[in-house]
Amino acid sequence: MKEVLLSLACGVMLTAGAEGLVLAERGAPPAYTIVVPEKASPSQRYAAEELRDFTEQMTGVKLPIATDAKPLPAKAILLGETKYTDVKADVGTDGFRLVARPPHLLVIGSRERGTLYGVYELLERFGGCRWYSSWCSKIPRLDRFAVPKTLDDTQTPAFALREPFWWDAMEYGAFAARLRANHRTWRRNEAKYGSDSLRFGGGLGSCHTFDILLPVAKYFDSHPEYFSLVNGRRLKWPTQLCLTNPDVLRIVTSNVLGRIRSDPGAKFYGVSQNDNRNYCRCPKCAAVDAEEESHSGTMVRFVNAVAEAVEKEFPDVIIETLAYQYTRKPPKKTRLRRNVMPCLCSLECDYSQPMDVSPHKETISFCEDVRGWSRQCDSGLYVWDYEHDYDYYQMPFPNVYALCGNVRFFQENGVKHLFVQGTYQGRHGDFAELKAWLVSKWMWNPDLPMEQLLDDFFAGYYGKGAPFVRRYFEAVHRLQLMYSVLGSRPLHCNAADVPIPDVVLGYASDCWKQAIEAVKDDPDASYNVRMGALSVDFLRLERMRRKWDKLLCLAKKSSAAEHQAEMKSLAKSILDRIAEAGKVSLSEGPGKEARFMQAWRELVERKTGAISPAASGEVEDRYIIIDKMGKYADDPKAADGRAVKLNSSLTDNWNARFLMHRIEFEPGVKYTLRVRARVDKLRDGEAFWAGVYDPVAKCCRGKGAQPRTDKISDDYDWYEVCTWEPKEGDIFWIGPGRCGKDGKPAIKAVWIDKLELSRVDRGK
Repeated sequence: MKEVLLSLACGVMLTAGAEGLVLAERGAPPAYTIVVPEKASPSQRYAAEELRDFTEQMTGVKLPIATDAKPLPAKAILLGETKYTDVKADVGTDGFRLVARPPHLLVIGSRERGTLYGVYELLERFGGCRWYSSWCSKIPRLDRFAVPKTLDDTQTPAFALREPFWWDAMEYGAFAARLRANHRTWRRNEAKYGSDSLRFGGGLGSCHTFDILLPVAKYFDSHPEYFSLVNGRRLKWPTQLCLTNPDVLRIVTSNVLGRIRSDPGAKFYGVSQNDNRNYCRCPKCAAVDAEEESHSGTMVRFVNAVAEAVEKEFPDVIIETLAYQYTRKPPKKTRLRRNVMPCLCSLECDYSQPMDVSPHKETISFCEDVRGWSRQCDSGLYVWDYEHDYDYYQMPFPNVYALCGNVRFFQENGVKHLFVQGTYQGRHGDFAELKAWLVSKWMWNPDLPMEQLLDDFFAGYYGKGAPFVRRYFEAVHRLQLMYSVLGSRPLHCNAADVPIPDVVLGYASDCWKQAIEAVKDDPDASYNVRMGALSVDFLRLERMRRKWDKLLCLAKKSSAAEHQAEMKSLAKSILDRIAEAGKVSLSEGPGKEARFMQAWRELVERKTGAISPAASGEVEDRYIIIDKMGKYADDPKAADGRAVKLNSSLTDNWNARFLMHRIEFEPGVKYTLRVRARVDKLRDGEAFWAGVYDPVAKCCRGKGAQPRTDKISDDYDWYEVCTWEPKEGDIFWIGPGRCGKDGKPAIKAVWIDKLELSRVDRGK
């Protein structure tokens, strides 16, 4: 078995020679016939077609397909359990057995998927076929397609559910089947790819279904007691359910049963918390959680009760629930029912090295929780793992060294269902194709050696550019591993900016340039290399923008023009490649993606050249970063008809910010900052607060603008914020004023039209 796995990983084609079964030989007539059961499933018929078509691509020989209703041919490749198959195999739904019975070859697998996966094993191991992405396949030209006469290999997957949640695997069923991925969130598997026997049904997916099962909009006004009690009041939103309320259990159970009846046949139905931390603190819920020493206590008891009712009518259905954020720690006393499956999310972990060796406390805690749930779960664990920076899909995210170790850890600790989230909204995230391919291999068999798999993929996908791409890959992964081992910078799935020094980033850029040059005469490899370089180019451009993309030049001298020209060229190159690829996503959040695209287009459209220093300048409101309590809205009183609107708040937190690195200052010179704003007031009191925050010194600069509503009109006016010596890291902030003693705000909203900065003469 070990030799078989090594041959797959190295991409070595085992030829049978004179002792083997020659399935097809170039220039010779077809010697073998592909035989399927007379009542073959769609997946088995598709397996026969795939074997026929790829054999023809490899050798030029088109093998005929027949059913076992006809006499057994002299030489046959028997797919599935035909009436001529005299060998048995206990391989479950997805496993298979490949066995030579000269002169015949048997591929024994289930009607659902096993037979198809067995065919792909033949084509990969003995034919050398590779499917690296939906658009990049390597089908070799062979003189002979043969297997050893002594072949007898049985394989079953490490995980029952395997989903690499990357764009290609989700969007293209044929490619997902070739990866042996048997589940596709948001896509129904066609029968020929292996059916949907592991799907989530009834519109109850794997996460955040409470509001589907008991909607706030429908029930809160009449029954606030159904929802979370937090700080003495019932929350309308964001909220959770009061899990000790018997009416909540009754309604949720009824709705779960109704959804199963309306969509029968699925394996899983999710009953899980909303995506917030506002769990119920009512006395009954608090008492249960205290007894269980975890907030999962109320959740598990509630879901167990739902699952008990479901089991009476649907004994084979599994109820899935989240062990996530505040419910991730398992309960101390209550054991899960046999038909309940917890889903753990590795959101807080370090991804630069395998979880079970990471020294970071968040990862250690996650591993403890996995082990804890495994000890009390009969149905097997479901894990939602992450393989990318979900805020910045193109950001370098060097986590490949951790992937195989993580998969092994999951397998060793009772995880049967594995979902790994990647860049599912578009292709060409950081090493997206490599990660999807690798993790698919390891979800089938975690013992496949990493180095051979990396050699295989790099050579096949990047062609002559592989050595240069590999140098970058190794450099950035070893750098991140050093950070993690030293404990200075773990790699999180919202890392924002991996700490790659500028000198290493320059080396990385050179590696990709060399790779692009090496494949300029190979269109397929050229596409893959140019798209792969997006990751480093993204980081380079964003760093340059943060440092040099100045909205205002208030310094006496400026070198910004030269850097703007370089940024313009790089931005145009990135936008051109995104247009060429057709479906590239930059972030899970559409707002971030839109901001990137807008900024890059502005760079491309902006005229470059000398920038004249000015004594003062204005910053438009569209460059202000808006937090949760605000939005960019129409305002006829604003100079350009639009303004930032900040709604009143129950806190004095910042609601909008402007990062001062967007302006080029002269060091050591003072500047005055003013804000043009107006206020919709409710009563007299504080109108808004504003200031400049120094994140290094961790203090505010200047006296700040703190007008009162009895001192202002309802029209726009200029308010001085402060006079100070700016630093690149300084942040302008503004937010609604604090509430009065009665806890009520003095304003409905504050509107921001623009900022103004003016130089102050040195002598003053």
